[in-house]
Amino acid sequence: MFHPAFFNFARMRKWILLAFVVAVAIPSSAQKLTMYKTFGGVVYELNDSVQLSTRQTASVLFPNKEAYHVFNQARRLSTYSGILGFSGAALAAVPVATVAFGGRSDWSLAGGGAALMIGSYFLNRAFKARALDALDIHNAALTQKTSRIRPHFYFYGTGAQLVIKF
Repeated sequence: MFHPAFFNFARMRKWILLAFVVAVAIPSSAQKLTMYKTFGGVVYELNDSVQLSTRQTASVLFPNKEAYHVFNQARRLSTYSGILGFSGAALAAVPVATVAFGGRSDWSLAGGGAALMIGSYFLNRAFKARALDALDIHNAALTQKTSRIRPHFYFYGTGAQLVIKF
């Protein structure tokens, strides 16, 4: 059914995949993580070259248990902040929509919604501070290279580039 060369190729693919993981994935856990605050949230970058999602950042932080624990607390605060912000906006929108359609409104709902949005703001600030603390813990644990040879992996689209500086 299959040609014997196919099985050799399949076995060779496993070794190529293992070599790729050793060359790229393992050193990526020992690279510097940075976080940039934006208007809509935060952006995580690995070695100032590739943007990471929150889940990818958590997987990079996983070997460092203290940083991973602090980052999970930050993720939890982010979730609570989003829930409170959405609920507050919905509560504030109900009386405004009622008045817009010509009805009489109970403005205590808008006050409660504003209070939830203010709470969401402070939880979001706590999230950013904890996430930054987790990244600082991770970056402090990195070994400082004394070699003059500096390899850098840059990822873009569906490709990658290796730059070696002397």
